[in-house]
Amino acid sequence: MGPTGGSSHAKPEEAGAVALDFRQREFVQFQSGCAVLHAPVGTGKTLVLAERAAEAIRKGAEPSRILCVTFTNRAAEELRQRIALKCGSGAKQVVVRTFHSLCAWMLRSEAKQIDLPVDFVIFDDDDSKETIRACANRLGIHLQCAGYEDEVSDACNAIMDSKLNAADAAPAGAPGAAPSVDTAPEAVFSGLPPAWRRLARVYQKELSSHHALDFADLVHFARAILRARDETRERWATRFSMIQVDEMQDTHMSEYQVLRVLAKGSGNLVLAGDYDQTIYEWRGSQPEKILSRFEQDFPGVRSFSFVTNYRTTRTLVDAARSVAALYSRSELPRPCDAAEKGQPIVVHFADDSVDEARWIAAQVSRVKQVDKNQGGSLRLGRIGVLTRTNTRGSAISAEFATAGIPHLTVEQFEFFRRQEVKDAIAYLRFLSNPFDGRSLRRMLLRPARNIGERTIDRVQAAEDIGLRLADMANPSTLQFGDPFAQLLRELDSGSIVVFDTETTGLNPAADEIVEIAAVRLHHGQPVARLHHYIRNSVSVDQSELIHGLSDQFLATHGVPPSRALEQFLSFADGALLVGHNVGFDIRMVRANSRRLGLHSETRDYADTLEIARRFVDTDDRSLEGLVRLFDIPFEPTHRAMDDANATAALLMKLAPLVRKDALGRMQAVRDAGRSFMPLAAEVSATRALAEQVRPWELLIRVLDKSGLGAYYHEEPLRMSNLHELVGAFREKDDEALDPISSLENTLQFVALARNVDRIDPNDERVRILTVHQSKGLEFDTVFVAGLSQHEFPGFPAVKEGREEEELRVFYVALTRARRQLFLTGHSRNNGKHREPSPYFGIIGDGWVEPESTAIRRRYANRRRL
Repeated sequence: MGPTGGSSHAKPEEAGAVALDFRQREFVQFQSGCAVLHAPVGTGKTLVLAERAAEAIRKGAEPSRILCVTFTNRAAEELRQRIALKCGSGAKQVVVRTFHSLCAWMLRSEAKQIDLPVDFVIFDDDDSKETIRACANRLGIHLQCAGYEDEVSDACNAIMDSKLNAADAAPAGAPGAAPSVDTAPEAVFSGLPPAWRRLARVYQKELSSHHALDFADLVHFARAILRARDETRERWATRFSMIQVDEMQDTHMSEYQVLRVLAKGSGNLVLAGDYDQTIYEWRGSQPEKILSRFEQDFPGVRSFSFVTNYRTTRTLVDAARSVAALYSRSELPRPCDAAEKGQPIVVHFADDSVDEARWIAAQVSRVKQVDKNQGGSLRLGRIGVLTRTNTRGSAISAEFATAGIPHLTVEQFEFFRRQEVKDAIAYLRFLSNPFDGRSLRRMLLRPARNIGERTIDRVQAAEDIGLRLADMANPSTLQFGDPFAQLLRELDSGSIVVFDTETTGLNPAADEIVEIAAVRLHHGQPVARLHHYIRNSVSVDQSELIHGLSDQFLATHGVPPSRALEQFLSFADGALLVGHNVGFDIRMVRANSRRLGLHSETRDYADTLEIARRFVDTDDRSLEGLVRLFDIPFEPTHRAMDDANATAALLMKLAPLVRKDALGRMQAVRDAGRSFMPLAAEVSATRALAEQVRPWELLIRVLDKSGLGAYYHEEPLRMSNLHELVGAFREKDDEALDPISSLENTLQFVALARNVDRIDPNDERVRILTVHQSKGLEFDTVFVAGLSQHEFPGFPAVKEGREEEELRVFYVALTRARRQLFLTGHSRNNGKHREPSPYFGIIGDGWVEPESTAIRRRYANRRRL
């Protein structure tokens, strides 16, 4: 009997919290301390992680101090929904993120304290490879990209690995300095060949010029900010009272190093996963090393293991256990029980790949018909065909098309990587981040704008003197002849207001300014100052740890927000606004003013961080670092008045550097400027809308005004994808955020999304996926195809001695099935004979249907691979 008096195999997710079995209930009640949860597929891992978080909230834990880290956006959303079912509205405050999303959030939170623009964009793998290729061409480094000789990917992977593996490299700059996001310590790339070392440094500076980070940067710099500053490390170490990490077997040691700091204060960290599913060793996942380090860092780690599979059959559980037993060195128990025996595994070995694909197509039709005749309702969307390679998936797709079987292919999951989708996203990224030159280059391709490579080359030739391609889409650059002309003019004969703010948080739509300070410069000399503490209605919460202003202090010393902002707007009237990393401050002032009914016009501004990036050769361009470099007497303290004074003094130090090559920049703008005028006007008008309309509405305007809609009008499939993109943006729009912040969040989701995140669970088409893509998914019926010599396991892996990881991939494939499993292969490929995969030999006779045992027995002597 189970814990509720019924069957011990009742599905916990159907019975609610009271249906937890003994092991699950023991884990949920473990509310404080460090633990490893070994929860193989189907044992209720997601359920208990949600239940444990809900139990913490029921016992009085602050939801916003609970962190759950997952592997995919899909898993994050599932966990978020499960917690909401248990705790209602309070669950919305629980922080549920993928690891890269967590790092991006941390960096945006700390952006004002380091030399990182708040509006940074995230380059996905395609963006990174394109940028590396462009940098290599500029350096005269030829990277082969044909067939198996994909040196662009190799270089990209090597650079990423260098940043992720730089665990013990000292942070850039002086002790205690903020890490640099322009360069990385020399030691980071020291292990690369000389040519790739040069390429890595140029690539890193190229990212910086676009205000961009790649996936490895997110982890590298999150780790760096925790390592470089005691106050930052202590603030994040006390941020969470409970941390739960799912799919820990697929994480990198560098990611664990971030988690270790986050858990230091609470000592409440759970690492959950199925440690037999480690299939990302090629990306650096090493669960055994992480678990060993975990036990050293947090003595007394508890261990929990689940052994009852609630999702699948005994036949499939036993088969998966037999595979895992061949490679796993873990002492942790594996599932040994399930509700029903289930159907035997079907094994089929065809003559060639076409026959194999036809047999699979016939079985799909037969399985669906049998299920229908038995009164079932098997949906095609609950059938998965899993392959080791994209090539095998394409061959099967072709036969499915001939047989009229509705299906989705691997390529169809590449939604955010499609040309027309990336074209539209490039416009939105550039509207969000006006320094993203990579997106601007894409905007120049479609529709054509009569701006060719020769014109672009003339602009880029002036990069060494401070001009960027993105400047050419700014009407101010074209009007004054230089992106810094207005700043220099105001310094000489006009007015500038240097200002800084402190806030309750990062969301302009909801958070409030609690301190504002400004220095007015006339002809370059300070003539007036303004400073206010501002009474708040939104609690300062965690932001107090940065600026030191408590709710009580502000209630006593703060002035009404309307009076403070009205006086600031009057003080800044007619002046050019300047600040250090000032984009966020500008948005906060506009958003807070609008809520108070005050008029705050969209204005040009100058950023001393951007100026320093272009004209100062240093590893630390934080305000603190630049103050030290120029020996400025004002000390920034994360208080608005101190930082405004320091920024005003810094501006005067930077001005001579900006003036030095102004004539050269003006010449380059004159040579190319006329071609950019229509585009600059279009971007300016659309950017003004970005603060007023929701992201999906902005996308509709972009498709119209940019000409992209007209460009793709004659291609129905591409137009359909663009309409789907509008729907995706509408679905992801968070109306609790202001339009710009919601746009940034959606663009971040797009950059970090895995292909499977876009799969609609209600889509009634068979899924054809690689095994890696299927991670985290499940199907009623699974076909594992291509189980032939040199394909699965793959020849390169066998040649390089990585058979064990291939076996883990096979384990993942088997465990995607809930009810029925088919294993198929073929004996001839391009006229060459192929033996069956040795994996047929590790599935015991008792689990395979009788007519399939001949193939299995033929390879039974290969049980030890």
